[in-house]
Amino acid sequence: MIDVSEYIGLPYRVEGRGPDAYDCWGLVRLVYAERLGIALPSHVGYDATLSAHTASLIEQGRPGWRAVADPEPYDVVLLNVAGVPNHIGLVVAPGWMLHTTQQKSACIENYQRVTWRNRVEGFYMYEKSNRKVLS
Repeated sequence: MIDVSEYIGLPYRVEGRGPDAYDCWGLVRLVYAERLGIALPSHVGYDATLSAHTASLIEQGRPGWRAVADPEPYDVVLLNVAGVPNHIGLVVAPGWMLHTTQQKSACIENYQRVTWRNRVEGFYMYEKSNRKVLS
């Protein structure tokens, strides 16, 4: 498991891009920037808490996302909440994700538990990340 303890407890805010609060996409962007040196976009389609439009960009392999069967740390898990893929978490270990929701601040949860397992839409790797060097 990658150590993401410094992100635990960061407060949630709709459209949160920091520095005081983050939504699910804002949290993933923060970790990618700080850990991988990758600036993920924050533009139309990324401005609301992971909209269906954003989900489709990831699912269609843009901008640089590729579906993976066996997620590794720093991949993302796309989740279906309320009937649409509109939530994202950062894989930190097999079965575990870092994420934040309106109900709770940033935390680590098991995406295989009952609450999440039927909501998993897929796993995606950002092709420009170099996971082997950054565990």
